[in-house]
Amino acid sequence: MVIKKEHALVLEKMMSDVDAGLLATDLSQLDNDTVRELDLMGLVRFETPAKLILTYTGRALANVLRELYSLGPKPNLEEESYESQNVVVVEKRGLAKPEEWDPDFRFIGSEIIAFLDAANRAERVGPLGIEPLMERGLALKVRNQETKKEYYTLSEQGKAILDIYSVSPKLIIDSELADVIRGLPVGPARSSEIKLSVKNSHLLESMRLIAYSVPNGEIFSFTALGQAVKKTLMLGGFGEGTVLSEDILKAIADWYDERKITDVALVTLQSLGYVDGDGNLLLAGEWALEVYRLLKDGPRKEIWSFDIEEGEMMALRAIKALWEKAKTNKNERPTLENLKKEMIDRRIKQYKELIDRYGRKLNEMPEKYQQIAKAFEDAKDLTAWYEGYFDLRADLHSMEGFELIRSTIDDEGKEVFEITEWGEKVLDRNVQSVSSDSVKAITITRKTFSSPNLEWVKKAEEEGLVGSKEPTKNGYFFANLAEHIERLPLITKFERTVFSLIPEKGANINEVIDKLKDQFEEDRIRFALEKLEARHLIEILPDGNIIETEAGKLMDKALSGVPTGLGFPVNPLLVRVLRALREVGTLYVKERKVRILPKNIKEALKISGLSKDAFQDALELARAAGYIGETSINEQGLLLLEAVEKMSSKKDLVSYHEILD
Repeated sequence: MVIKKEHALVLEKMMSDVDAGLLATDLSQLDNDTVRELDLMGLVRFETPAKLILTYTGRALANVLRELYSLGPKPNLEEESYESQNVVVVEKRGLAKPEEWDPDFRFIGSEIIAFLDAANRAERVGPLGIEPLMERGLALKVRNQETKKEYYTLSEQGKAILDIYSVSPKLIIDSELADVIRGLPVGPARSSEIKLSVKNSHLLESMRLIAYSVPNGEIFSFTALGQAVKKTLMLGGFGEGTVLSEDILKAIADWYDERKITDVALVTLQSLGYVDGDGNLLLAGEWALEVYRLLKDGPRKEIWSFDIEEGEMMALRAIKALWEKAKTNKNERPTLENLKKEMIDRRIKQYKELIDRYGRKLNEMPEKYQQIAKAFEDAKDLTAWYEGYFDLRADLHSMEGFELIRSTIDDEGKEVFEITEWGEKVLDRNVQSVSSDSVKAITITRKTFSSPNLEWVKKAEEEGLVGSKEPTKNGYFFANLAEHIERLPLITKFERTVFSLIPEKGANINEVIDKLKDQFEEDRIRFALEKLEARHLIEILPDGNIIETEAGKLMDKALSGVPTGLGFPVNPLLVRVLRALREVGTLYVKERKVRILPKNIKEALKISGLSKDAFQDALELARAAGYIGETSINEQGLLLLEAVEKMSSKKDLVSYHEILD
């Protein structure tokens, strides 16, 4: 949806005609391009070929605009009651009349909808959304009279705009616009580098095929629907006139389901390249069905991400190297002891090379290496140096949490680490690290109105996930991985500290950093937030707000009774033990417990796939954390297992490789 000066003027003109008792507005009095855009948005419709009327949604939007005009653009600082008795409005404002708007002013656009959606989900406006929403009259500044805390929340008009946006737009693409779509990159890309006329931009955004980023539209990208439409039109839809529309999509679906459409409709589908001469659906037709599904069911609501840091990649390569050595000497298998030795050697080599490169100019070295390099120069015991700065077990837990490795048992009963199929594929990508923001720069485009912000795209470019105005093969790979891996949770002691500051709703990045910055470096706090998001426990919204996911809400409850001093209050091995115990136990629904007979513990060990020592360590941790008692999994443990089930997508998502190929 795009509402600029020309759209607001047409809506006001049509409302004035309604006020005057006219049944419709003459098309000759209006700008044809603007009318076409409003028609696609579902705000107006043709009563006759030359007469227009407002739809129910169009009238609702026109009324919202009138309410804002009546308030005027100047701030109103007179206090008044809000929805709650304890909350008062301390500032609100409206809009100037559309005649006074700057021609480039976007009252509504995908970036404003993203702000409204984020504020609605967090139940308050985030830092980035305050100015744009306040200047449009879509937010209010309020104060809680008990706490005296001031914050920003959506105005009634802001909420109304979100309701209006929920109405589906039309999809009508002619041959000319289809060629425009074919020539555009998928994104994310800088808007300034996209060759797209204002007219075509409005048309594509009206149909929700493209989106611009918050706060100022710096980044352009195709949405989930837009990506499917583009793929369809790259494979078919070559013809004159309308080449893709809801009518065409319905005909394709009817042919696929029942093979019952008119001969004329079948000939049309064949001429456009959706169906072949034998009546079989072509690849363009298959993608058209995905477009139809997205139109009917809507795009996904959840965003998936992934994160692997440099040390984890180094450990993954070390595991691979040890398995290669084990082909000729089984004693080289990646046990924890062997892996630790290998990692010490690799870290020593890394820091020797850094010091050789920078010499005495350690201050010119990347900041994240400086302190460790200085300690390396001074170290007398390099094993102690390694143990002081690196946590191998945390890296292993993190990789298992993203289904890259699996702790298992060798023929001697020792714990060894196997690389999974996903882990092998990650090694093949030859990356040094991948951040959650970089992956989210790609996966967020699968929503209706979201485009990544500039900082995410810059990160993705630096890490090689975004190239020339669209994702690279690595970018598509990691986006696909994020949506398909089976996550297991890891929360370190520090990450728990960060996580504990995030309620279900009502926190933002700056607040979390402010509460911890006197104790911890800002980069470390941000890194923890990225990890929590990659594990799908929190979602960082485009306006800077943070909310808990459904998995995060359950995890919060599961952690509520866990002692604070534990190094890994949740980790993948602990979850594997709980799952195994649940499998051999008996659920008592009313008590919210799973009771396990002592004789079944051996069976649980076998099911877990862990070594005896790893199983016992995880079992003791589960008891110390309060997830289990002597003979049962309690409610905290069951809540943890429920959280795990929501950490991964259970839907059959269309692969990014399908889009790429």
